[in-house]
Amino acid sequence: MFQYAIVCASALLTAAPTAFAYSDEARLPFVGKPGELPLEVALRFAKNRLGEDGRFEYAALKAIQTSKPEAFDQASITLIREGLMDDSVKGVRQRFELSREENVWTLRAVKEDFSCRRGRKGWGLQPCP
Repeated sequence: MFQYAIVCASALLTAAPTAFAYSDEARLPFVGKPGELPLEVALRFAKNRLGEDGRFEYAALKAIQTSKPEAFDQASITLIREGLMDDSVKGVRQRFELSREENVWTLRAVKEDFSCRRGRKGWGLQPCP
């Protein structure tokens, strides 16, 4: 029995991630629809995180789209939700990297991090305490 407990504990420790990854990474790459803008692709991808049944639980949603000058086939989208109904999480930030090929935007990478009301300062990968 003791040996079984050690094997189970060992399996849990080796399976635990070192950092919290965005849980929808398995959906990447996420291909947009013809004619969609990068922001539309990111919003469609993130819809399940933004609300459910037309309801949302945050005071502000900020969307920022950036691109390098004269490199408009690459775009970064940042979505920031603030004023959450959570006593420990101050904000959630999702950062998306997209590229455009054959007139269609494709979401290639996504990162999610958190801003806490107490404890650490700034944004971090670990959920708030």
